Order: sequence, then C-alpha cells, then structure tokens
Amino acid sequence: MGTSKGYIAPSTPAWSQAKRSVSRFLSNPTSHECSNASSKYAQAMTSGNYNTEHIARVFSGVISFSSTSSSQGYASALRNIGREDILSLTPTEALSELVSHFANDGSTIDDKIALDCISESFEVLDISNPDDLQNIDANRLLKEMVCQFAKLKFAQMFDKQIRFKCPIVEEANARIAEMQEFIYYTMEQQLTPEILREINPQNLGNASIVQNTINKGFELMTIFYGESP
Repeated sequence: MGTSKGYIAPSTPAWSQAKRSVSRFLSNPTSHECSNASSKYAQAMTSGNYNTEHIARVFSGVISFSSTSSSQGYASALRNIGREDILSLTPTEALSELVSHFANDGSTIDDKIALDCISESFEVLDISNPDDLQNIDANRLLKEMVCQFAKLKFAQMFDKQIRFKCPIVEEANARIAEMQEFIYYTMEQQLTPEILREINPQNLGNASIVQNTINKGFELMTIFYGESP
C-alpha cells in the first residue's frame, strides 16, 4: 500500500517531539525506543493539530453501508448511496468499486490513506465480496479500520524522515514495519470490546462515533506507554 511518501509532518511542539523520538528509535531500534516513539506519535495525533473529521466520515460510510446491507439487503444499500450500477459487477469488482467509492478514489492525501485502511481491513476480516459485509459486526469493522489508520498514518507522517536517516531501502522498510506492527497491535489490544461498547453502545458507527474511537485509541496508547522524555 502506498501512503503518500514524502509527506512532511507538522512542525508543532508535539510533532517535533515525535520526530525526535523516531530519530532516537532509528539510532537505537530497541523495544523501549519503539514504545517511546509510539507514545509521542499518539500524543501528537491527539494534540489538536490533525483533524480526523474527514477520515471519520469515510469510515462511517463503510459502516453505514454494512449495517444497511445487513438489515435491508445489498441492493437497498447500493440504492442508498446511488450506486445501483455496481449490481452488474462481479463480487471482486463490486468490492473494489465500493472501496473506491467510499474513499473518493483516493483523490486526496486523506482519501488515499482511507482507501488503504479500508482495503487492508477487508483483507484482515476476510471480506472478499460485498455479501461478507452483511455479516460483520459494526464495532469489529470500526476497530479494524481505526487500527489500520493508526498504523498507516504513522508511515505517512514519518516515511520521509525515516528514509532520509536510513538510506538503505531494506533498513528503512524494516524500521517502518517494526513501528507499524507495534502501533497496530498495541491499539488493537487497548480498544477492548468493553471500551468499544462504551463509545458505541448501539453498535452504530456515525462519523462522531468513529472520530471518538480514533481519539480514544490514540489516548489509550499514550496512557499505556506513559510519559517519556
């Protein structure tokens, strides 16, 4: 998946701290420095300098479609989004077209990362055709997309910095993968079913709930890792 290589993270105090932590990890790639860099990244994401509203709307559209497909049928869900033309496509083509539809064809930086998040979530959840969306729990789908977002957003924010400091491609790819795996599995552990039910007791998934879940996930990562210098 390509997540806008060359993107430069903001120059606010929180992001500057995150960049320094990532640099320390690259110089000394231990589990301690990895957790420290993850903590600073999570703090930067909750510092108010990144707006998750757009990504939340995209994820909300996916969850809403899944819920409508489950309760009213696939054809009705397509009618609701004005895409009855997708009915004529093969299951594989239909799923690909739905992902592109929800992520606006990846036309902006946020849309591109949303497209990658949805695609990877569907792969993890074994969603290989639109019918599978009828049987997926809304909170399970929400959690997976949020975890994928945390993982892929890190790569988008720090790709340029990591590749500058690690000119050997294989080493840069390895460091990015290590951080992404750490971030993904930590958020996956922290967003427990109990916490998800607390945020989304009615198993919905509107944009506000998605945004609250993203923010809660990063907040829990910060608490889990604790304050680091």
